[in-house]
Amino acid sequence: MPGRMPETVFLGREDELARMAARLRRAGHSEPQVVVVDGPAGIGKTSLVRRFLKDLGAAYRVLRASGSEGEADLPYGVLAQLVAGLADEPDAPLRDLNGCGRAGSALPDPIGVGSALIDALGRAQDRSPVVLVIDDMNWADTPSLHALTFVLRRLRVDRVLTLLAARDTVDPRLPAGLRRVLAEDSTLKLTLDGLGVDELAEFGRALGTAPLSRRAATRLQAHTHGNPLHTRALLDQVPRDVLAASDATLPAPRSYARLVNDGLAACTFPAQRLVAAASVLGMSSPLHKAARVGEVATPLDALEEAVAAGLLAEEPAVDLPRATFAHPLQRAAVYQGLGPRRRSHLHEAAARLADEPAEALRHRARAAVQPDAGLADELAAYAARQADEGAWSAAAAYLMSGARLTADRTRAEERTVQAVEYLLLAGDVGQAVELTDTVRALPRTAQQQYVLGRLALESGRQDEARRELTAAWRSRSADTEPETVRCVAEQMAWLCLIQSDARGAVSWARRGLDTGPGDRASLLRDELTLALALTGRFDEGLKAVADLPEHGPYSGAKELDGLFARGALRMWNGEYDAACRDLSESCAAHRKGGLPSVVAPSLGYLADAEYRAGRWDEAIAHSTQAVSLAEDTDHKSMLALAHAVAAYPLAGRGDFPAAREHVRCAIEYANRLADANDLAYAMSALALLRAAESDHAGVVEALSPLLGPELAYRDAIDEPGVFPWRHLLVEGLVRTGRTREAEAVLVPYETLAEARGRRPDMAAAARCRGMVEGARGDTDAAERAFRAGLRHCGQDTTCWERALLHLAYGAFLRRGSKRGAAAVELDVAWAAFTRLDAVPFLEQCRTELAACGRASARPRTASHSVLTPQELTVGNLAAQGLSNRQIARELALSIKTIEYHLGHIYAKLGLTSRVGLVAALAPAP
Repeated sequence: MPGRMPETVFLGREDELARMAARLRRAGHSEPQVVVVDGPAGIGKTSLVRRFLKDLGAAYRVLRASGSEGEADLPYGVLAQLVAGLADEPDAPLRDLNGCGRAGSALPDPIGVGSALIDALGRAQDRSPVVLVIDDMNWADTPSLHALTFVLRRLRVDRVLTLLAARDTVDPRLPAGLRRVLAEDSTLKLTLDGLGVDELAEFGRALGTAPLSRRAATRLQAHTHGNPLHTRALLDQVPRDVLAASDATLPAPRSYARLVNDGLAACTFPAQRLVAAASVLGMSSPLHKAARVGEVATPLDALEEAVAAGLLAEEPAVDLPRATFAHPLQRAAVYQGLGPRRRSHLHEAAARLADEPAEALRHRARAAVQPDAGLADELAAYAARQADEGAWSAAAAYLMSGARLTADRTRAEERTVQAVEYLLLAGDVGQAVELTDTVRALPRTAQQQYVLGRLALESGRQDEARRELTAAWRSRSADTEPETVRCVAEQMAWLCLIQSDARGAVSWARRGLDTGPGDRASLLRDELTLALALTGRFDEGLKAVADLPEHGPYSGAKELDGLFARGALRMWNGEYDAACRDLSESCAAHRKGGLPSVVAPSLGYLADAEYRAGRWDEAIAHSTQAVSLAEDTDHKSMLALAHAVAAYPLAGRGDFPAAREHVRCAIEYANRLADANDLAYAMSALALLRAAESDHAGVVEALSPLLGPELAYRDAIDEPGVFPWRHLLVEGLVRTGRTREAEAVLVPYETLAEARGRRPDMAAAARCRGMVEGARGDTDAAERAFRAGLRHCGQDTTCWERALLHLAYGAFLRRGSKRGAAAVELDVAWAAFTRLDAVPFLEQCRTELAACGRASARPRTASHSVLTPQELTVGNLAAQGLSNRQIARELALSIKTIEYHLGHIYAKLGLTSRVGLVAALAPAP
């Protein structure tokens, strides 16, 4: 009878075990490792992992979990299993994960859960290296997978080995960020093949059966492809002479299920009932519950018989006895062999005994044999409650079940479409996109067209998205749900914003707001505020968010809606302190209880504001987080922005290789999505890089596409303060001798900046005017322009534009033979560039000072210039007095990684403790 192999029966795989052991040794030396074992069902993935773990002993902390088809929609079910293996009581939100599936329980954000798990792993590895094991990863719940992705991308110097077993590593159900982790060169991928002929012969001997001849082993290998589970089933059922006979027909591999059920039929009636009930309850269930569902009077006797027959597996008794299948294929074979009538009866019994309403609903849905309007309504109502709590994956699953049981065809179609939207909101983009054809085949309704539009937008098909969303709006009626109408307007407003059609965004955002308050958190007020500012109505935009508290903490959708936009407007207007405060609080508040999709944009804009304000250390840290977070959460529409702003300070510091890579990625994503705003971000980043490299012709080449007629909408591109491209282009044209073209670009920029009252852009335009007039020989006009630019900067002595103004003004004065006055300006620029470690600009300044007779001037390298961006970020936080654990939580890294970075900082700066960090990282004089 096929069943669980004894632990001693494990053959071959020596190479795989050796490679896994090598990765474990590396993990023990603070090199975190990821190993993924993949292959078809029954090939031995679980057996290989068990064999590897068998000899680890107490020297390692093993945290184990397994995905289950029956619990694939239980939020954080897999992570809850992992957390149960921790030695210490975990902090919130980890300790509350078991309650996530219960009614009334709010679903924590995967980012917050992932951060908490990183913290817990940091403490666990203090005692011993940690081995994370997730079996049947393809059946893990979506929130757990997103949190796991966040963790794996942030383990740097941790003593952690992650073992993942999966049938398919490119399964669209897996988050795209996780699929990228699995595909990385650093990940060890072990794709298991079947056992060879010699291994099958040894396999037969190890099972205690009659020896297999070479002919029989060869025939068996050809028939089963060496699949251990199928082989075991045949060995238990087929005589050896039949295996060796060339004219005897062997059962097809697909008849494995028949072999399992033949073995089940040989058991006593109580054992049969216990195994059947267990198959309905899942891979593992409490023995007493399986006995009650199966009406088994002597469950221990029945369990013992089922284990002896290899149908169920023994597990170490930690709590009450459990009925556990050794392999998912065995459970599936028994379950499918029950027949519709008996399967339905057992699910009805399981529903009556369920501990939770959600579990009862799930069993009732599987027991149903015909449409059931009442049950369908219950499922839909439960899905709505899950949606209210942010458990979008569970909401989608229950609503899909409800749609299947809905007799009214129109209502069933509506529920199917709604379920696909829930998948999108859950971040299950791959699953949702796979259902595009299903949605497209349904009758054309406003809801169907809205979801098709959203699917197209998520896939980067913006023209199709605009067509579908416009059609959805036009086909709405009095019967259309107000939430659908509001969502259509919200998506259209967002599409208009990313396409630089701010006027369209104003119109759509107002239509959405006119429908009244919705049941979900919304971006409509953010969209309206941004769009109003981008059409020149800056004050009107601020008025739209005037009721927001000036300072946090912020909570609830009403207080959060508009906070991100207010931070963006303040950045565009040069109010950098207020902008950084708003954007930082937007990031934190949306991460805790708002819209997770707003976290990455908040981080990206925060990094941009910090770059403009001359806070480059912080800009590098936050832009790095923005890139990582956008990748982890499959937020493709954010990646061009995140990579672009990451390139800004790196180019300014002369870290050209890192800046080039970010620029390359920004251009790649901008081309993929083909929207105007992403193009402007990517080209601005490229121009900043080339300007830092003194490639002025390259600057002009990079920015030329932004002047072309191909862009259908230009509101955001032409609005002062949003992108830094116009002053870069003017300077590039002046430095390449194309003054007339520079004038043509500068005049509308000057006019609009002054009309809007945007002081940072008025200062940049004045600097450009000074350069243009200097190139023409009108020294008086040039000097007036430079002085006007400095006045526009006001008292902000740290902003980047002021430093550029002093450099340009000093260079102009030096060329006019006013060396003393030039040196004064250049000294100010020198101090600013030194503080920022802006190496390319220090070199330009040194050249100008040398021409003023200050040939001894040399860039005075700041003490922190030897530190990597990550080290500098950690060092600055430590210098502010934060503990290692506080720094780890701030940066979403493990404590081990923080300790590692601090060790390198001390070594590079010649320090022995934190005492000297404040002085060592202070700005150079």
